[in-house]
Amino acid sequence: MNSYLEMPVALKIYHRSRRILTRFLTIVNACFIGFWLGILPKKLLHLADQDYYNTTKMYCDLTYNKQGLWQWEKQAIETYFQARQSLLLIGAGGGREVYALAKMGYRVDGYECNPKLVEFANQLLSAESLDSKVRLLERDCIPQTETQYEGAIIGWGAYMLIQGKANRVQFLKQLRSVLAVKAPILISFYHHANKGNFYFKAVVTTGNVFRRLFRRDLLEIGDDLSPEFVHYFNQTEIEQELKEAGFELALYGSQEYGHAVGILAR
Repeated sequence: MNSYLEMPVALKIYHRSRRILTRFLTIVNACFIGFWLGILPKKLLHLADQDYYNTTKMYCDLTYNKQGLWQWEKQAIETYFQARQSLLLIGAGGGREVYALAKMGYRVDGYECNPKLVEFANQLLSAESLDSKVRLLERDCIPQTETQYEGAIIGWGAYMLIQGKANRVQFLKQLRSVLAVKAPILISFYHHANKGNFYFKAVVTTGNVFRRLFRRDLLEIGDDLSPEFVHYFNQTEIEQELKEAGFELALYGSQEYGHAVGILAR
């Protein structure tokens, strides 16, 4: 009987201690991530990114790259890109999107910064007798071309790999130079709700101690290592970055995977 009466108190202690432990582990993890984001220069973060994609077998797997577009990609393409023919795809990876879009009848020029993925993508496209190709391009850059594309896609999750808001906005501004007026662009990313603000604030607070010490650009809320550098977004951030670069937000989705469509303003 006494044990039964004491259970509610014991459960309260359990739940409270569990919350304390969870918060403590969140702080420890955030400090760990913040430390490495703080001391690793951009060059080494880029190498970490390259190593991740070189060692993750999925991106050089035929079955994976021939499975077509994700449902949210397909819906965005069918809604906003249906009347477009010539597309620019930056961050093409192993060729999944280029392959799928070429099969759908689009003329696609693909670009990718990872040499291993470029080689695999072109082998895939060549084996399927598709005219599209993937070319090597320095990361966070726009190809030098006189072509005016009718639409652009930043490959699955590639936008969130660009470090710093100013650099992302500059990337989008440069993208405008190769797009026709009213051209749609599709970008995808981790949605901000995947992790709480407390975690991100702890990452930034820890990391910026070292960033200031080394006189580097400061981290921003949403920066993370997963395991390569990524940035989590919410709708306000995406809309603001698109607007600053001259695009109007036409779609924001957080179901399945964070994604947005912007329309190039006049």
